[in-house]
Amino acid sequence: MRRIVLCLSLLFFASACETTTDSIFGVPGGSGTVSQSQAAGNWSFTLQRTSTLSCTGALSNGQVITAHLDVGADGSITTGTSTWQNPPTTLSRPISGSIRFSDGFTDLFLSSSSGSAAAMELRGNMTSSATFSGSLTDPAPGFSPIFGTSGCEYTATGTKG
Repeated sequence: MRRIVLCLSLLFFASACETTTDSIFGVPGGSGTVSQSQAAGNWSFTLQRTSTLSCTGALSNGQVITAHLDVGADGSITTGTSTWQNPPTTLSRPISGSIRFSDGFTDLFLSSSSGSAAAMELRGNMTSSATFSGSLTDPAPGFSPIFGTSGCEYTATGTKG
């Protein structure tokens, strides 16, 4: 009995320490690290509305938002060259925020225009395999909504490409 407990304990601790995007013995790992080059580039985020907030006059389910991210060596988003769009419009709008390379945590603010009090927050995890999962909130805390007349929240999945 003692051997079984010891073996199970070792297996548990080995899987708990796993931090790669691969799995160990079928136990999923952490989100893993993301490099500057993996985070930078063109991204597409697909949105699905949640029922968390009342959400009046919002983006439709399945709406895709595109973004171009220029990422600094410290994970900060380079403002002025990082932009987002709500296709089919070609209006480029500014993005600010950061990506933590150690685990892929992403916190981006998508503004309606430079210096505007209207912004959305895109928050979640980016992976080294060019995917994103998280949420988009319109408006971001402390800002005004961009698309809705009340608060809206969406699940957001993204791919780089």
